[in-house]
Amino acid sequence: MDKRRQELRSFAKDGINPAHQMVILARLDEYCQYRGATKYYERDPWEYMRRKLQETEPAIEGLKGELYASTRDALLAELRESPLDDERYGDFRILFERLLGPGDFADLAIHLVADGTPREGKLRAISTVLDMVKPSNLFVEERKPAGERAPSWEKLIKELAARLDIDRLGLVLARKPRTQRRKAPVLRRLRRNVSEYCSVLHIPTDPTQTFTPFMLPRIEGLIAANLRFLNKYR
Repeated sequence: MDKRRQELRSFAKDGINPAHQMVILARLDEYCQYRGATKYYERDPWEYMRRKLQETEPAIEGLKGELYASTRDALLAELRESPLDDERYGDFRILFERLLGPGDFADLAIHLVADGTPREGKLRAISTVLDMVKPSNLFVEERKPAGERAPSWEKLIKELAARLDIDRLGLVLARKPRTQRRKAPVLRRLRRNVSEYCSVLHIPTDPTQTFTPFMLPRIEGLIAANLRFLNKYR
């Protein structure tokens, strides 16, 4: 059981395409490296940085879809083998909470408890919900009206915005006139802050290592916080 728990916590690599993760890392690296070779053929750093973050959408959607399928298959396989205890259900709740939207997670979580339901009945109930829900991601959440976004998502964005010093950078850009000369040092500072945060987060660069359950939401929040800033002051 300990071995299985460790495999689950690392998102069980079966069926996971490392290319999705590498694309996300590559776009974040390009985002932080505008002043490198790109400055010679990219005239608008603001649009360049927005584009690089937006280009992560297919990879994030693909990665979360595969992580969801892997976690779903692991849960169903274990249920077919034997009943699960509360601790094991807790492991799966942690993972699904980071893959599903709040509503879908609530529908599933009520079944992820050791409540004495016969194993076959539990398996049918969970399978039915798993067939109905689908993984969410930052782009899905950000397209919702502000008042409809999950409070937990807004809390994460606020936390990361503070960590990246985004509010202070916004105060600089709020001054008039908002010239390119004023915007340039703000973008440099933002890129530096993002790069430093990624280093602190210890994002894996080896394709054999997958994002942890706790790391992926923070990467999504990082991208969303930056996009909000860039969209607001573009």
